Amino acid sequence: MSVPFVVVSDFDGTITQHDMVVALTCQVNADNRALVDRINRRELDLKTGLSALFETLPSEDRSAYETFLAEAATFRSGYHQFQRVLSDAHIPFYIVSNGLDFMLDAVLGPKTEHGPERISNHARFDTEHIAIDWDYPCQPPCPGGCGLCKHKVVSELRDRHHAPVVFIGDGVTDVNGARLADRVFARSHLAQYLEESDTAYTPFDTFDDVLAALFQSTEVHA
Repeated sequence: MSVPFVVVSDFDGTITQHDMVVALTCQVNADNRALVDRINRRELDLKTGLSALFETLPSEDRSAYETFLAEAATFRSGYHQFQRVLSDAHIPFYIVSNGLDFMLDAVLGPKTEHGPERISNHARFDTEHIAIDWDYPCQPPCPGGCGLCKHKVVSELRDRHHAPVVFIGDGVTDVNGARLADRVFARSHLAQYLEESDTAYTPFDTFDDVLAALFQSTEVHA
């Protein structure tokens, strides 16, 4: 079945009001704030920075992390309605996160048949501190260092569905995916980076904004 477009959304700071990777790693170790700042300034590539952050979290405390995430996360306004509309319209929806799978599951709950597909890094708890399996490595022309390469994911989803990709994001992890997407909704750090590189985007604050723009747009529409 042909689809008018595919939606790819970041998770931390996009679907959630706040970046849960930052919230969790800095809650466990306040010194991680300096690492986060270096990642946001792009002084550390994402893979190196994320590895360093999670290497400070003992694996034995997994259940405490999951409880913290479930209690601390707040969804961005309009997200659940946005998800329902896409599902009803049979528009493919992918949550693509450079965070870890156990974090998404703690916030979003069990996967469902009609819910968005989740693509993220895999957390391992079989070592003293959390380790990460990087299942989506960079490929040219991505400059590398992503951890989870959203550039690669956008390219693969466009080919899979033979449809344009709408990308929604907020941060440094989204830059390479946004640059390849057919239409971008951006806020916060991502909006700043796109402006600096003279890349077109639509600003948003809530998912109501995204929904209204998508279904009224003359560029992509359901």
